[in-house]
Amino acid sequence: MTHLATRSPVLGTVVELRLDGPQTATRQAEQAAWDCFERLEQEFSTFRPDSRLCQWRSGRGECSPDLLAVLSRAAHWYELSGGAFHPATAGLTARWRRAEAEAVAPTAAELVELTTDLPYRITPTGVERVADCSEVDLNAIAKGYIVDEAAAAAAAVPGISTVVVNAGGDLRHCGTGSIQVGIEDPATPYDNAPPRWRVPVANAALATSGSARRGFRVADQWLGHVLDPRTGSPVGHTTSVSVVAATAMDADALATVVGVLTTAEALDFAARHQVACLLVSGDGTAHTSPEWPTDDQPR
Repeated sequence: MTHLATRSPVLGTVVELRLDGPQTATRQAEQAAWDCFERLEQEFSTFRPDSRLCQWRSGRGECSPDLLAVLSRAAHWYELSGGAFHPATAGLTARWRRAEAEAVAPTAAELVELTTDLPYRITPTGVERVADCSEVDLNAIAKGYIVDEAAAAAAAVPGISTVVVNAGGDLRHCGTGSIQVGIEDPATPYDNAPPRWRVPVANAALATSGSARRGFRVADQWLGHVLDPRTGSPVGHTTSVSVVAATAMDADALATVVGVLTTAEALDFAARHQVACLLVSGDGTAHTSPEWPTDDQPR
């Protein structure tokens, strides 16, 4: 039987579970997933001074295996993307929030001052801080990792055949069969609007990021929430990005990379690294990489 469950707020969003299996197993799997969400949300919280992330970035705590896994993958995508993905943008985000409150955009010089290199490095024995790590927030990758871990915890319960975890745009499917996932048109971002595209996802993950609902309003100008960590400025040339990858953690990071790069750069990056992506540029044109499923059709 299929068991559906929803909880909010988790990771600042609504999390939906779909679990297939006997009733006793699905109840156990649901609890395993929620327990995983709770444990890792506390581990990666930037609001709790006692979280593992906050303790580590201040130099007061050790790096846990979960934190090391995310820091390592974040460093991987930082290097591979030439800095288009950056796990330490808390300062830039805070500056744009202040600009929103003051209704005055920061100057280019201010933003340059806030751009940084990766403040840590991965070593054979773990991770080493090489600069101030206080702005490491991992917001663009940790949610995907948590979704992966919650899905794995649920799928490990005997009797469970299929697990789907959807956390506000980060989705992971494990087990038998596949699911069709709808992707909305960023030009009509309403809850009741039918999806413009549908894509099959099987034992993989999908992450979608867009600027229609999340961002900064500075005076009378709406700016998307995705910031280019190389310049500090909000990205305006892309309105929506969807990525299918083996894990939600990678899909999460890659959606940021593809959204930050120019359309030509993004499609070249996707082709070179076999990334399946759908991106919608500022003028509404949709572009897909060669790896994007060919049976996807506009609706």
